[in-house]
Amino acid sequence: MDQQDKDALKVIGFIGLFCICVHIINVFLNGSLNSYGLLPRHITHLTGLVAYPFIHGSWSHLIGNLLSFFVLGLLVSRSGVSRLIVVFIVSWAISSIGVWFFGRASYHIGLSGIIYGLWAYLLVYAFMYRSLKSIAIAVIVMFFYGSMVWGVFPIHRWMSFESHLFGGFAGAIAGYWLAKRDKAREKDTATLS
Repeated sequence: MDQQDKDALKVIGFIGLFCICVHIINVFLNGSLNSYGLLPRHITHLTGLVAYPFIHGSWSHLIGNLLSFFVLGLLVSRSGVSRLIVVFIVSWAISSIGVWFFGRASYHIGLSGIIYGLWAYLLVYAFMYRSLKSIAIAVIVMFFYGSMVWGVFPIHRWMSFESHLFGGFAGAIAGYWLAKRDKAREKDTATLS
């Protein structure tokens, strides 16, 4: 295991541990932290813009999200830990803002908006950058996580498809932008050689 993998595991582990701690507190408080989730268009609930990814409704919700976050986070970090952090923050910010403006009037909680951001990033980056490594990762992601595409549709009333949709949109933007930037840097490096 190289230093990049160790650093990625530290970042992913910290976020995962934070989610677990928040959930344990939420269990002891009988779910009262859910009210700190994202409640669209309510000025009095702006804390939800920051807090919603870390709050989960049940252990199964949390564990399902953490498993996907771990796998997709490690795949994104193959391009560096800073890449994981950038995609995480972009997905968090855009999904929060998108849900706040356009989401249904109910509490939105969970890490899945960011997970969709990681997922979409990996797919769009591979399509734009077209390296063997990025395409191989995208094929693996589609094989194991291809069914995630259904999560952007309002299939279940209890599921925040809006978080998924805006998280995926954010990840696609990050994938497009970072692939373009990486290709430009690669071209500049080749020109200097």
